[in-house]
Amino acid sequence: MKKQLYFLLFIFLLAGTKMSAQLSANVFIENLETPNPMVIDGNTMYIGIYYMDKVIKVKLDDPNAPPVDVVTGVNRPYGLALKDNILYVSEFGADRLSKVDLSIANPNPEVVLSGIRSPLGLEFVGNDLYMALEGDNKIAKLDVSQTTPQLIDVTSAQSPFEIEIIGNELYFTERFEGRVSKFDMSTSNPPTVVAQGLSYPSGLVSYGKELFICEAGAAKVSKLNFAQLNPVVSDGITSTEFNYPSGLAVRDHTIYITDFFAGSLLKADMTALSVSDQKKRENKTLIYPNPAKETLTIQNASSKNYKIFGMTGNLVLSGTLERDSVNVSGLTKGSYIIQIGDVIKKFIKN
Repeated sequence: MKKQLYFLLFIFLLAGTKMSAQLSANVFIENLETPNPMVIDGNTMYIGIYYMDKVIKVKLDDPNAPPVDVVTGVNRPYGLALKDNILYVSEFGADRLSKVDLSIANPNPEVVLSGIRSPLGLEFVGNDLYMALEGDNKIAKLDVSQTTPQLIDVTSAQSPFEIEIIGNELYFTERFEGRVSKFDMSTSNPPTVVAQGLSYPSGLVSYGKELFICEAGAAKVSKLNFAQLNPVVSDGITSTEFNYPSGLAVRDHTIYITDFFAGSLLKADMTALSVSDQKKRENKTLIYPNPAKETLTIQNASSKNYKIFGMTGNLVLSGTLERDSVNVSGLTKGSYIIQIGDVIKKFIKN
């Protein structure tokens, strides 16, 4: 078994992904009224309906089915995040974070944290829920596994709107500044600007090495290659139906876009790339950063299950990928082998 593992390790090489084709989005579901960013769980998508003070759910495999109210009475819901069947909602209009137990019928929102100014984007890493606090000009986090979660500052930001965490890097839109910035969570360095001159940037989502950005003020979705040293912003997704695109989410090879004023959910098929681009993507699994300190990101994984072995073949860690990443902070420094499906890679833990 060990010999086979080492043999496979050294014949598989790291490969990149190149995406150059421009995509077109089509309307998927209409008449949603002021939909904001969303979160996906299997075939179910949860969407905050801003001016209706509620969260709804729609079936991605049955777009003709009417939306169902999940919870009402949440004040101007914006950010949504899901963990262990608990839906977390940032209530922009009430300056608080609430949670909803989806395992019970007709749930009522329960306040988790109040007194936070203008909470917007949410994203989980493990038990830590990261929040963009526009009114407090910062990004903070709290451990939801604690009985009384305490807010911890992560980094300063100017009117942060949406969050996307890729490995150790936290990307966020600063809508009034017209830019996207990033913060390296493995250091204490201040954030750096990734792209500027954008028109009211809001939603963020990553796919492959591309970071997609809703430019709500320009009625378009742009993109940049976050793996490049000096990324250039270009058109990412176009649609004649765009009015004010605000939210982005990815499921498999589909990007979904909510349009706030058009009241619609649109989608773009990522497999609609050129044949040459598709061939470059086939069976290409990339792990980064390598060496890794805390988080190892798995790009284009063929499976959600992973196993990590020491160099003597002993199993040291296993589990399920969470947002395409593995927390390796508990491993001692050294070389390891990770297996995801039939893909085997070597990495170094710093």
